[in-house]
Amino acid sequence: MSDLPTRTARRLVKPSWKDARLVVGVLLVLLAVVIGSLAFSAVDERVGMWAAKHTLTPGHAVSEEDFVRVDVQLGESAPDYLRVDDRLPNGAIMDRLLEPGELVPKAAVIDPTDKRVREVPVRVDAIYLSNLAVGSRVTVYVPERAGEDESSDEPITYTPLVERATVSSLPEASRGVMGSGSGSSAVIVVPEDQVADLLSYDQKDTPVKLVLESSSERKDDA
Repeated sequence: MSDLPTRTARRLVKPSWKDARLVVGVLLVLLAVVIGSLAFSAVDERVGMWAAKHTLTPGHAVSEEDFVRVDVQLGESAPDYLRVDDRLPNGAIMDRLLEPGELVPKAAVIDPTDKRVREVPVRVDAIYLSNLAVGSRVTVYVPERAGEDESSDEPITYTPLVERATVSSLPEASRGVMGSGSGSSAVIVVPEDQVADLLSYDQKDTPVKLVLESSSERKDDA
């Protein structure tokens, strides 16, 4: 029995980078990560778009500082909206009202030479300012001009002049324009062809009235 060979126990060897099984395992893990990333990218079709950072009114000059990036998936409608890599027109202005968080349509940002609206400062009866905010859509009511044979003691009647005008600026407190007269100064955005007519009604003793339009009409028009 003493002449039989004695078996020597094998010692465990620490795996090294030269171990083919370890290399193959690492490669399989990396391959799985790459395939997973590619699959996720193929499914995630979100694109960086611009949205309004705050209320933007027609005629308002804008830059990228007025927008905030949002990543959205729009599908076929994506070409209709402004991407973060799209170039803005020089001196770009807004062509319509946008509320904070709304995506910016490409057609809403135009070159100033294509401007079809203007901001107009007017005296407004302070009573009609309390429920308004920047971006409100209003109908502008102006006093009817009295005839030569009409008494000045007759009550003033008002008639609508501009519909769906947009409030661009409101006074911090009621005060007359340039410190005189009655009414408070506000700035509204109106079509260019109605500017002269509106200004002709801007009298210190008979300020115009701004009547808030319904929210449904505002959304439909925006």
